[in-house]
Amino acid sequence: MTSINISTLLTKIGKNLHTIRNSRKETLQSVAASIGITHPILSKVENGRYKTLQLGLLIKLCSYYEVSLQQIMELDMATIFQISNYGEGSQKLIGQELAAGYELYIKQLQQEILYLKEQNIKLIDVIGKS
Repeated sequence: MTSINISTLLTKIGKNLHTIRNSRKETLQSVAASIGITHPILSKVENGRYKTLQLGLLIKLCSYYEVSLQQIMELDMATIFQISNYGEGSQKLIGQELAAGYELYIKQLQQEILYLKEQNIKLIDVIGKS
């Protein structure tokens, strides 16, 4: 299993949030005011420098932009373009992304199962040698 680099993840999340905000032609101030934070905090989030980013704030941002947590962590430019074009009707896109997300989730679970099988084999070998 691979470890998660928090700094890289925060940078990716921030970049995606920034791109979505810009594609919607919204200002830091307007988005921050809408979700109840200051624009310097939102700026830090978008720059990946808000090291104490909490799940609650991330959920507020995702709700505001009508995207899922998974989307905000993995968006590519094509997806961001579709979100900006659908605007308020981005629910269609979310449905499409959920389907793709389930495929990713299944692959991740399959990798975890393989990892756990390997760990079980190692554990059985250790117990067998004792």
